[in-house]
Amino acid sequence: MIHHDDDDDRPPRLHIGDLGTILLAGVFLVGMLFMIFGPSPFDGVFKKQPDAKPAEKGEVTITLPAKDEH
Repeated sequence: MIHHDDDDDRPPRLHIGDLGTILLAGVFLVGMLFMIFGPSPFDGVFKKQPDAKPAEKGEVTITLPAKDEH
């Protein structure tokens, strides 16, 4: 006796859970790529700030706060 299974006639399709998993993996991949290749939020924190005016050899620059006149 041969049973005809009509499931074989249907085209393969993705279920909603499969689509959700693929979407979640895509969002994770985009986030990881942005974290690897994107701009660093710490660029301004760790870079050495240039001096206002480079001092000449033997010269010392001192900046004093303004004097209060009370």
